Amino acid sequence: MSYLKVRLAASAAALVVAASAGTLISPPALAAGPQLAISYSTSGEVDNSGRLVGAYAYNRGDQPAADVTMTFDASDLRGVDISVPEWIDYCEANGQVVTCELTGLPAEHTEWMHAFELRSKQQAAPGPAGTLKGTIHGLGPDGAEYTGGGDLDVVILESGPDLVASTADISGADDPVGGGDVRPITAGIYNDGDTPTDEWYVEIWVPTGAGIVEQYSDCEYRDWWPGEHPEGYIYGPNVVTCPAPPGLEPLGVGEGIAFVDDEGTSLFHVAFGKNLRGPGEDAGGVQVGLIDDLEAERSPKSLTRNGAAGKTFAAALADLTPTPKAASLREGNTDNNWASFSVWTKPNTHDFTVTAEPVNGAIGEIVEIPYTVINNGPSDGSASWTFKAPAGTVLVADEEYNGPWCYFLDKDGQPVEELPEVTCGTESEWPAVASGYPGVKGMMKLRIISTPGDDGTLRVRPHPESAESDRANDEVKLVVTVGGSGGGGGGGGGLPITGANTALLGGIGGGVVVIGAALIYFARRRRTIE
Repeated sequence: MSYLKVRLAASAAALVVAASAGTLISPPALAAGPQLAISYSTSGEVDNSGRLVGAYAYNRGDQPAADVTMTFDASDLRGVDISVPEWIDYCEANGQVVTCELTGLPAEHTEWMHAFELRSKQQAAPGPAGTLKGTIHGLGPDGAEYTGGGDLDVVILESGPDLVASTADISGADDPVGGGDVRPITAGIYNDGDTPTDEWYVEIWVPTGAGIVEQYSDCEYRDWWPGEHPEGYIYGPNVVTCPAPPGLEPLGVGEGIAFVDDEGTSLFHVAFGKNLRGPGEDAGGVQVGLIDDLEAERSPKSLTRNGAAGKTFAAALADLTPTPKAASLREGNTDNNWASFSVWTKPNTHDFTVTAEPVNGAIGEIVEIPYTVINNGPSDGSASWTFKAPAGTVLVADEEYNGPWCYFLDKDGQPVEELPEVTCGTESEWPAVASGYPGVKGMMKLRIISTPGDDGTLRVRPHPESAESDRANDEVKLVVTVGGSGGGGGGGGGLPITGANTALLGGIGGGVVVIGAALIYFARRRRTIE
């Protein structure tokens, strides 16, 4: 209940009592002018995962306040930082002081807002941290300044372990990698929390065109493009997940493990294949976390498809492990469990090819044009392709055929049923045929309005275009004839409507999901080992 409602309720009760006694009692008078104060929507208990704090601005007076400003000073707090989230545009942080602007406060009015975030510093000792000082200023109708306040006592809670991933770039722009190269992965994990860790795992990702060399028998390996591949082509393993060996002592407060020995030899290396796309910058990454935070299907009991080598991650790690011993808690802050590394690559080439079969039909009919888009390699790449309907025809939308590739949208981005030109794309990496991915094999519908012209085309646009080795097969004509023979037709018995390859749709869809997740994963850079 608001302050005003509480006060009015109390006044009403007093009037009832007074009436029964035959005596009239006047309600208490409001304070003259603005009467300003601050309170908070949450307690001051914080840990290193952070706490968002809301503030109430009160005007308990009988006159409005203008140009209201609230100031929150955390300068006297021990081991606690104050900040303003990016989405709060009415507050601003300057060091340990946050200032929030209000347009005004009417008489007898309360305003609530998200104001700031408090977060304990890494390894800050639990216990009282001091008092945050809140001050509110405003101008009354007479131009005089009115002030008030409201403080928040802050206490640091035990945060638990805080695992942090660290890594360094595999290669730079001045030292790119290509097919046949092998480089070490310089990575490490640290505990920046205030308690030792529980059982942890480390996971390393590398891009398409690369593979993790070590095959530890107690680690799990996954490929984005599984199967056998020609010599020199590398399609994984792309991901390795290694749980900490059973019985390993917890990582103590401030302790860490660098997966590199004193001679600079890494526990993990990455090899690159002749299909590695370039030139350009790709990415990989390192993740660390507690075993209990792995997805249910990825629990230790489900770590299958282990490496085939006889050596183990546990044995490789043995000489690097610290030996603290203490109780452990769950991890409180997982924002820094990821670290990405750059992979700069050498120039390479790919060869995208398109085909489109000729079709035949009658005026007014809809025909289906079978087509293919294939990357013959050797490099992986990406591509989009564009249909331009011949004069006298129009391309027709079909949910079954268009699938995740082609979008029938007008200039305002609204869905339409027919267009003279349509662009399609997989929105992801496009591996070479050596990966086992057969490319796109689909259908495009086309309605014949009048005698078709000979200006229709299907063109693929590889990315990057500079890596394309044979531009001669990047474009074909769309041949549509009326009457006679020479292709399938719609409606009256021509090409059968077979739809897109279901298995293919599933395969490329899965690839898009995996690669999309990896791109998100690699988007944020963390601290690096120099």
